[in-house]
Amino acid sequence: MKKTVLILSFILSVNLFSQESKLKKPLLERMLDPKISLDSSYLSDAKVDSSDGSVKVAKNSIKLNNALGGISYTNWSFLWSDIASLPFGNGVDEPIEQMHSLKLNFNLPYSINENWFLLTSLMVRSTFEKEMQDSYGGGIYSFASYKLSDEHTFQMGAFANYHPISTLVLPIVSYSYRARKTDGLQVVLGFPRAYVGYYINDSLLLRSGMIFSQSVIKLSDENVVESSGYIEAQDYVANFGFVYEFTPSFTLDSDVLYSLNRDFIIYDSSGSKQSEYKIKPSVGISFRLKYLF
Repeated sequence: MKKTVLILSFILSVNLFSQESKLKKPLLERMLDPKISLDSSYLSDAKVDSSDGSVKVAKNSIKLNNALGGISYTNWSFLWSDIASLPFGNGVDEPIEQMHSLKLNFNLPYSINENWFLLTSLMVRSTFEKEMQDSYGGGIYSFASYKLSDEHTFQMGAFANYHPISTLVLPIVSYSYRARKTDGLQVVLGFPRAYVGYYINDSLLLRSGMIFSQSVIKLSDENVVESSGYIEAQDYVANFGFVYEFTPSFTLDSDVLYSLNRDFIIYDSSGSKQSEYKIKPSVGISFRLKYLF
């Protein structure tokens, strides 16, 4: 028991010393401090449109980043039911078992003055089933932020996901209320992300929101849906959960998820659209651990 207490005391002392050291660092050094994130999520069984076939999805990812950029790896695992009734595939083999994504991103923040701030984020990504060949895409996210006051901020810009098969360009328009405050209410209204949060205390944030995402996945040469083809996935997912800060360096996020809409578009190897399906809404859960070094 004494050994356990001593170990815990040592860990706490090291963590407190780390926090004091961070506060003494210049802003640029703090921006360069690395952060590691571990994410896990699960969406329950959801039927594929116009069939009795269904799919469950588990997602796990690891990300290492700081304010100026990062690298991440994501894995999706699929568990299909009633494969014979699915509107795609050969009716025997699972359409997709796993997918993978590797991503590099670079952030270019620039403060013009006390009121205006610019942020541009560049991304290179490979999303694939087995082979990485012809799986590469890129993206850009750029917006200008105007601080009307300490509590009210407006953002305008655009983001684009580029892939030789399908490119998506959408506007960024949002309004933020107390988004950087850690007491009471905070709100972000806009697209592709919106949420409402409330700090119960300095450590606990309750939140609810919605986010849109899109990606193009390269299928393997042996895939039974479309050999050497592609799948484009577009998702709207709502969440309700919390963020708990154990220390300024270590936080836990957890959410109940609800997939509002999932589109599933299939292309052949030359990029010609073959078919499109919807996956019915489902519920799920997610967890995220973040540690700032």
